[in-house]
Amino acid sequence: MKIQREAAWVAVFIFVLFLGFRGNAEGQSAWQKVLADAEKEGQVSIGGPPGDTYRAALMEEFIKKYPKIKVEWDGASGRDKMARLMRERQTGIFNWDLYIGGSGSPLRVLKPIGAFDPFRPEVVGPEVTDNSKWYGGFDFGYVDNERKLIYGFDATSAEVLHVNWDVISPKEFKGIKDLADPKWAGKIAWEDPRQEGSGLNTALLFLLSYGEDFLKKLLSDPNIVFSLDRRQITEWIVRGRYPIGVSIPTDLLDTYRDKGVGKNVKALLDPTLGASYTQGFGSVAVFNRRPHPNATRVYLNWLLSKEGQTSWATHIGGRNSRRLDVPVGVPELVLKPDKKYINTQAEEYIPKREYIMKLGKELIRQ
Repeated sequence: MKIQREAAWVAVFIFVLFLGFRGNAEGQSAWQKVLADAEKEGQVSIGGPPGDTYRAALMEEFIKKYPKIKVEWDGASGRDKMARLMRERQTGIFNWDLYIGGSGSPLRVLKPIGAFDPFRPEVVGPEVTDNSKWYGGFDFGYVDNERKLIYGFDATSAEVLHVNWDVISPKEFKGIKDLADPKWAGKIAWEDPRQEGSGLNTALLFLLSYGEDFLKKLLSDPNIVFSLDRRQITEWIVRGRYPIGVSIPTDLLDTYRDKGVGKNVKALLDPTLGASYTQGFGSVAVFNRRPHPNATRVYLNWLLSKEGQTSWATHIGGRNSRRLDVPVGVPELVLKPDKKYINTQAEEYIPKREYIMKLGKELIRQ
């Protein structure tokens, strides 16, 4: 009896192995067909974030791996891209496969007109969807309320305030609420919160942490300079013209630091400010009626693989991937597992974001 039982268990084990090998072989065969069809399509069309750094991170390694699939890239600003996509779709033109960038504009503009397909069916393979490989698990990345259309692969905690400590004394400027002190008049620059961007993310965080009166006081201050020119704001802080910077881009700040300038421009961390994170330009969505469905799937699975997220993490200054098995871009901005964060770019905050933009248009006199 014992020998018979052992023989039965061996037979079961061999059968399970057979099913596993068969399933793996079938999976490989299906993927090879997708890849072959993608190469026949010959192209994937991506509406991506602006700037050569993002273009390099999201294109160069993919092209090396899949040389038969051309990447058509539109790196226009979110505002210009939304206008173009709306015009095209209204006239029955469907040129684009994937959107990659900030989540605010697509949530407000493209989701309401039904521009996206469900995301999850396009992602295949355990290497990509393994929960242990992602901060919070794979599904933690969704930013839309239904958790099925727009996916964030980046999660970087926010540094909302930088100070040039060569100009300002740490003994005098100690926290966020000091922004409202008249003694700092003419020394503050802020990325304009009247449009989508990091300036609006910060304004939302100020509203949630300190209330509406505090935010109104800042937005109505004629001595605070608001600008959409991210590079100019960064240079102002580095050069000391405006030594206090709200929402300056850390990737641009790093370009100055690499040249030996702005070494003492550092974030002021205030424990009274709520903990938050954003995707930055690190969210992705799949257009419906896309012209290259197989190439879309190949690109998307590369993007979320260890290889694709390594490219993101190593090319993009100041950002961190949610994948846990890739290099860390900025160690001090990694999300901590024992801390609760809000995602200021999530769809649930859109009503407050729209209110802040309206408030800014009423109060900012520039």
